[in-house]
Amino acid sequence: MEIKLRFITDEEVVKLDRLAKQRKISRQEYLRRLIRRELMTAGEFLEIDSESKIRLALASQLKKNNDLLHILITQIEERI
Repeated sequence: MEIKLRFITDEEVVKLDRLAKQRKISRQEYLRRLIRRELMTAGEFLEIDSESKIRLALASQLKKNNDLLHILITQIEERI
């Protein structure tokens, strides 16, 4: 199935491309993995107890923070 994504800024596309490049995959594959990960997480939140939900939420936030750190490190290294 094909899904079109509208109203995304050029800056956001550049960021997506940078993240995909860091992982050595295409933008399409990066988005596919991102969507699948979000869908898996959403399903888990519906089926587990609140303590596990908290752990998953914290783990998810740590992952996002880690991704942001990678972006910042890359940007800093590009400027050096």
